[in-house]
Amino acid sequence: MANLSTECQLTAFEQQLLQSATELVPYLQKFGTMIDEERRIPDEVIQKISDAGLFKLGTPKEYGGHEVSIRAMVEIISEVAKGNGSVGWVVQIINGNNYNASLSLASDVLESIYNQVEEMRFCSVLLARKAVVKKVEGGYLVEEGFWGFGSGSEHATHALLSLKDAKSMQEGRALEEMLAVVPMSEVTIVDDWYTMSLKGSASNSLELKNVFIPDRHVITITHQGDWQPAELAGRDRYKPYSQLILSITTGISAILGLARGAVEYFAQKAPHKGIAMTVHSSQAAVGHIQYKVGLAAMKVESAHLHISRTIDNLERHVQNTAPFSLKESAQVQTDMTYAAMLCWEAVDMLMAESGGSVIADSNRLSQIFRDIRGGSNHALTTASTGLELYGRVLMGVPPQFFPILARSLVLS
Repeated sequence: MANLSTECQLTAFEQQLLQSATELVPYLQKFGTMIDEERRIPDEVIQKISDAGLFKLGTPKEYGGHEVSIRAMVEIISEVAKGNGSVGWVVQIINGNNYNASLSLASDVLESIYNQVEEMRFCSVLLARKAVVKKVEGGYLVEEGFWGFGSGSEHATHALLSLKDAKSMQEGRALEEMLAVVPMSEVTIVDDWYTMSLKGSASNSLELKNVFIPDRHVITITHQGDWQPAELAGRDRYKPYSQLILSITTGISAILGLARGAVEYFAQKAPHKGIAMTVHSSQAAVGHIQYKVGLAAMKVESAHLHISRTIDNLERHVQNTAPFSLKESAQVQTDMTYAAMLCWEAVDMLMAESGGSVIADSNRLSQIFRDIRGGSNHALTTASTGLELYGRVLMGVPPQFFPILARSLVLS
């Protein structure tokens, strides 16, 4: 369960959702080996998550969602990930994308697509590996498109796909990004997700061939570098910050939950586990193990503090309708990546003290170790990228990202 100080910042309903996630943890843990072996999350588990309302965290209330706070989203999804990393990753991706889509799409488009399905679930890939797109009357024709790492695509109803590939982003040919809303019925899922980590996330590649996308289903995001405050109310107040919110809602929650789960699991097993070829019959009685558990726990709690600082900073800017400076934006990105590094280090430390049996595929700590390693390598949570960014900004050097992405950092 999340710590008391966090719970005090959640509404009563958000705490109920958090409790529902906690109650699912033992259930999800039973499916760990099956999920990895079958490389997918069973339909039974997806239904259980849906019945608990955990795919609706980022969905607006007017479309049947819960519209929880960003802080609540992080805490609830973290709890799901304690049960299973792949499930937590998919729940994180779908909710983060639902939230982002609700901030980005026009209200009439949202109403149209939400009326098509009982429960909206977006997957997304925000950079195409290949995108051959032509402007035609009434919209765009994707002659050929290929996107990697479509996490949650097997369980999604719609995809949010970039119509820009790496080449056009690198060249910075436009001051804009283009995201297309595509029903999954028009997307081909390529079965190529064979990995050591997050096996059940089914983060397969996605393919489009000769698919027409109406103008109204294409979102154009410009990054001119000029802050243009508007009279926004309610959830719309978060619209100017959507790019920064995306870095919070689609990367760190599952990683935090995996690390929390690792500390809890090790601490639970330690009193009953000895150290081979020594006189120690209980790890819990050994000084250096006590030190390692304490250090691992502090790393995870420190990661949580960085995440909390980021959310506090975001909420303060939203309340004041204030722009982020380049340094502040870089700090947000770096807080997320540094938190991921701390979580990974905590799990790695516990893994090293778990003996030979931990290498079994079925060992829960081994599963956590594999999943958090893959999660921490995500572009939004890679520590080296975040720390390089922060160091560059502090020394007055331009960000190292593609020109378009670099411009999106600055909300001033």
